Amino acid sequence: MPNYQVNATQLEPNSTIHIKGKLTFSRLAKLVDGEDLRKADAQRIQNKMSPIGRPYTSVNLAEAEVQFADPANPTLAEIFVQERRFVSTKHPEHGMSYSMDNKSTNLPVVGIKNADDAVEQVILEGDLAAGIEVTLVLRVYKPKNFPNCGLSLDLVLLHEQPRYYNPGINSQELKDRGIIFAAPPVQISGLQGAAAAPAAAAAPAAYLPAGTDPNTGLPAAAPAVAAVPATPPVMQPAPVAAAAPVAQPLETPEQELARLRATLAAQNTAAAASGGDSAFGGSPWVDPQAPVAAGAAQGIAYSG
Repeated sequence: MPNYQVNATQLEPNSTIHIKGKLTFSRLAKLVDGEDLRKADAQRIQNKMSPIGRPYTSVNLAEAEVQFADPANPTLAEIFVQERRFVSTKHPEHGMSYSMDNKSTNLPVVGIKNADDAVEQVILEGDLAAGIEVTLVLRVYKPKNFPNCGLSLDLVLLHEQPRYYNPGINSQELKDRGIIFAAPPVQISGLQGAAAAPAAAAAPAAYLPAGTDPNTGLPAAAPAVAAVPATPPVMQPAPVAAAAPVAQPLETPEQELARLRATLAAQNTAAAASGGDSAFGGSPWVDPQAPVAAGAAQGIAYSG
């Protein structure tokens, strides 16, 4: 049991302590609660420590040094924190370490100084990486109905840009080789990734049956048929009847006979010029191929 000069009953409420060091572990972006709290308390009991039993944040420092407001006249609170530093049996290379569990339901403020030396608040995107140099600002408070004072973690002042813990990626090694993330990568478990995927992600839409919703893989609802206002019929012009052929005037018997005679005369003239029969094939009663007997009369013969 360490022999401390200052105990918790001697502390003055609302006094502050600044302690500087390098993070070895921190849980500052969210409370240790629920299943994480149950596991942490079980681990503390296994290590023969008292369980915390309520949500909290946590921080561990290596190379921890109290920043005395007046080194010649340290306060009781500063001595109290200075005495509670320790050398880790697992990691003696960390030098003087300091560990604190902050049992407030509020997350501590995290900040970093800007170019004007003013502190700007930082909203953490995850747990901070080990090795970041910080100063913790602690405040003494007096619980009701309890004799000992406690310490609250009010501010984590970063002395460099925040880097985040990622068990699978060595961001510094990647940075040294020119691979820089635009935002700190977030480790996602396979179960989380599967839960976030759409139900039909295993079947691309191009291979789903027709009529299937690509987002659910279920038959898609029939689309509603919108009422289409009736369109008035378009009046088409009536078809134009083809012009009737002009009736040719009828021939009189005399005209028809004259036309036939003229045609026959023209054909006979043509046949005579060529030395052959008429266009009608010669006499209709005499076979032109049959031989003609000597002395027989030609033409139409009458028996008397």
